[in-house]
Amino acid sequence: MEMQPKYKNVSVHSKTPKMLGELRYWLTFTSLFLAFHTFCLVDLSAAAEKEFPDWDQGVYAEINKRHGEKAAQRMIDVIQFVKVHLNDPVEKQLEAVNDYMNELTWIADSELWKQPDYWATPFETITTFGGDCEDIAIAKYLVLRLMGVPDNQLGFAHVFNAKKEHHMVLIYKASEEAEALVLDNENPDVKTASERSDLIAVYVFQNDGTTFLIKDDGGGKRSLKSTLENKRLQKWLTAKERSQKNTESFVPFNNGRPLTPDWMAKAN
Repeated sequence: MEMQPKYKNVSVHSKTPKMLGELRYWLTFTSLFLAFHTFCLVDLSAAAEKEFPDWDQGVYAEINKRHGEKAAQRMIDVIQFVKVHLNDPVEKQLEAVNDYMNELTWIADSELWKQPDYWATPFETITTFGGDCEDIAIAKYLVLRLMGVPDNQLGFAHVFNAKKEHHMVLIYKASEEAEALVLDNENPDVKTASERSDLIAVYVFQNDGTTFLIKDDGGGKRSLKSTLENKRLQKWLTAKERSQKNTESFVPFNNGRPLTPDWMAKAN
């Protein structure tokens, strides 16, 4: 039916009542459909947007009091960084966090903490703006969690690097079938595990204690030896306890509100 020319050249009053009724019906139906579709899109988009809770200025003032003006400014910068990338695609978040945290100064535990192997909390690493591989990996983990990356998609890999040194990197795995991505303070790029054949994997552990023992024959040939549930890694547990106590100590300066967003409450 060539209806377009008729609508252009014939007055609407020439339409029969039946045709006008059908036209009004379809116009009304179409309008309602478009309105509903638009509402759903807006509603779903709004639901998908995360908002990071603002900290009161009292928090930064207390950081300034305890650790100095530079430490407070670094924390302001980190929180702003989180807000900027909060709703980015996860791939962009990984790249941004890897770049940002790799700017931290590498400092040996023996120099910074006067201990042979100290796992610093993210707060300690950010306020001192330095740490070793474990500290930087843990800081990356926290920032990605603050951005809403699910806890069960992140883990820490104990590896040997190309120099045959003990090393730790952060791992992101979107699903059980997906290939792991590696965030490494010794490498500027986020790469797949298969692309990091220079690393010899020993084990991977997650926040909940799940630990995967890895068989690595070199050259990227890796396989899972075994899985240990709820393994207690003392250094990780100690770092988490210190981090929780430190965070709670700032709650009174945040008008009694928690510093972390709701989505982090799901992880222990």
